[in-house]
Amino acid sequence: METSKKKAKRLGIPLILWDESGFSLSPIRGTTWCEVGKPVTLRETFSRHTQTGLGFITMTPVRQKLNFRFTIFEGAINTLDVILFLRMIHAYYGKQVMIIWDRLSSHLSARSFFECEHPDWFIFEELPAYCPELNPVEQCWNTMKNVLMANFVPMNIEHLKEKAMEAAQMINNDPKLLAEFFHHAKLAL
Repeated sequence: METSKKKAKRLGIPLILWDESGFSLSPIRGTTWCEVGKPVTLRETFSRHTQTGLGFITMTPVRQKLNFRFTIFEGAINTLDVILFLRMIHAYYGKQVMIIWDRLSSHLSARSFFECEHPDWFIFEELPAYCPELNPVEQCWNTMKNVLMANFVPMNIEHLKEKAMEAAQMINNDPKLLAEFFHHAKLAL
C-alpha cells in the first residue's frame, strides 16, 4: 500500500481508500456510568432493515490533506451502486484517481467495467485478502460505531442516518484523527 501512495503522489493524482460497513436500528452497546441500583435501559425498535455506509478517505496529491467522505443508503451495496459512486468521483475530480479497496465482488465487477469502458479514469489497487487492519477506513467505522454512536438508540432510519452523518462530520472536524488512523494502519503520511 505504501507503494500505491508513492505512485499516486508521483503521478499527482488523488488517492481514495474505500470501504463499506453495515448499520442497523439495533443499538451498539457500550460501557457507561449510571447511579447504583438504576441500570441504564435502552429501548430499541426492532427492525431487520439494514443500511450500508460507504466511506472513503481522500488524500490530495500535493499537500496530502486527508478528508473522510461518507454516505449511507438502503440495503446492501451492489455493482451498480459502486459504478454510480465511481462516476460521481470522476465527475468531481475530472482526472484520473487511484482507488484502494478490498476484494468485494461488486468492487471486482466495477473494476472490470471501468477497465473496459473508461480505462484512463481510475487506477485500482486491492488490499490483501483478510487484512482489514491495513485500511484506515476501518478505524473510521470503529470510531463512529463504538465511540460516537455507542448506546445510541435510533427511532427510525432517518434518525440513524442523521446520527451517522453527524458522527462522520465529527471525525472530519478533528484534523489529527485521520492521521492517527493512518498511523494505526502502519502507514506513513
